[in-house]
Amino acid sequence: MIHAIYILVEGGICVYSRVYDSDLADPFLMSSFISAVSSFSREAIGDELRGIESNGRFIFVADHDQITTVVIADDPNEIGQTLIDYIGLNFLSRFGSILVSGELEVATFKSFDEVLEKMIPPQISTGAIIDPSEPLDALSIIELPPKLKDTALLLVRERRLTPWQVARELSISEEKATEHLEGLVRLGKAGRKKVGEHPLYFV
Repeated sequence: MIHAIYILVEGGICVYSRVYDSDLADPFLMSSFISAVSSFSREAIGDELRGIESNGRFIFVADHDQITTVVIADDPNEIGQTLIDYIGLNFLSRFGSILVSGELEVATFKSFDEVLEKMIPPQISTGAIIDPSEPLDALSIIELPPKLKDTALLLVRERRLTPWQVARELSISEEKATEHLEGLVRLGKAGRKKVGEHPLYFV
């Protein structure tokens, strides 16, 4: 099963992440780890990092012209180099000119979620259902990053929400609503499942 996909640019900056497993580290922490290990591989061994095993999971790395594609999965036999390259090259074909311009706003690349849904076979994606791992109560809401609190309060009130509903209720963009909801999923405070072609977030 695939647990996460990251796209890194020069300097190890994560500009895109698709995290299916809320137990994984924050994308920015993960990108720092990959960058450090990649640098060590080049300097100590004289070769590019292609993959490592960590805690029973496999981290696959593919370098392209402007980006590094990282895929975390359970089994090295289910993720071929062709699929990893395909993900990276598709990202470049859509956003290469934006990367060259230096406009690295994460929200700019969020539309790549839909592309991935078509590229990754459903049987190797863990994205079907993610359950919350911690309660979303008054105390945990106080401890949340400020930008997530309004979304968290709304989710507690409604119990189930789509990004469109959050965007409408809070008068923010749907991209920003998705970013906040995914933040709650990464923290284990909310769950996510697909209903038809659309994500539904729940507590």
